[in-house]
Amino acid sequence: MHENQQASFDAFPSTAPRRLVFPAVALLLAFSLAACSTGSGFGREAGGREASGEHGGAGEGSEGAEGGESAETGPGGGEESATQYSLADTYWSTRAGARLVLNYDAATQRFVGTVTNVTDAPLSSVRVEVHLSNGVELGPTTPINLAPGQTADIVLPATGQAFTTWGAHPEVGSPGASEPMATFTPGFGNWAAVNGVNLGIENPGHQMSAWYTSQGPQISLDAAPAHQPTHAATWTGEWAGTYGTNSAIVTGAASVNVALGPNAPEAALTLRGIPTLGTLAWDTMPVSGGRFAGSTMANSQAYDATGQFGGSNQAGVVGHASGPGFQSVFYGDKT
Repeated sequence: MHENQQASFDAFPSTAPRRLVFPAVALLLAFSLAACSTGSGFGREAGGREASGEHGGAGEGSEGAEGGESAETGPGGGEESATQYSLADTYWSTRAGARLVLNYDAATQRFVGTVTNVTDAPLSSVRVEVHLSNGVELGPTTPINLAPGQTADIVLPATGQAFTTWGAHPEVGSPGASEPMATFTPGFGNWAAVNGVNLGIENPGHQMSAWYTSQGPQISLDAAPAHQPTHAATWTGEWAGTYGTNSAIVTGAASVNVALGPNAPEAALTLRGIPTLGTLAWDTMPVSGGRFAGSTMANSQAYDATGQFGGSNQAGVVGHASGPGFQSVFYGDKT
């Protein structure tokens, strides 16, 4: 924010009527404050978020209150999540294409986890920082380069540190490098656009995600018995995607209804408000390990969908649906 300069009476010509001096000063101050306020907000939207750089010492860029979702800007110009985690929690989130999964091992007094490149392009200088509630900053880790799809182990010692909560984030590229903005803002729950890819959705709480690369659609959560729905229910949420030659992200309502079939649960997926197509509906897809897949027809063309249930008590569902001229991700929470 620009510093507001105090106008000097000597700066005005002596021939000016004295009664005009104070209104002029007030007007200059008002313009200065307006420019400062407006410039801050529009600058972020135009330039995108800045990837965090190296920090000077312990305690810099400390995280906010527990459970907060706001972000603060550190000395290097990067935004840092204000979310705080307990010692038993797991950090699971993607930033600039680097997905970090991290937790605290009390027995060894270390933070351990992995970081994965979920994009099509190499990621350079990937590193991780952890911020403790006692003001100490751990890291960054030694920068590494990650090829598309590559995963690396992360270890950050916290020997002798006394703390009750912590926060973390991955950093990519050189300090001050531009970080991609999210392509859309999800309208439900704790879902977020996958940062660093053109189209993707994730839920850190459910630890599940769906996104696109040049290799096609991806789902991060593997099918497993623990993800299998055990009773009839409905998951409601949203789809986001593109249609035709327009690359702009559009969104609409999505729902998944599960009924208990004679042999296995069956899922019916509905996406509404798709440009030109209107509504796409997939009926009675068998569910195994929480995973379902099937096809539907529209305008004499086939559209494929794959979904995955996950989270505590199968609280969430995520997946992708695509066909001629259409690609999308969808997500929902159990209602």
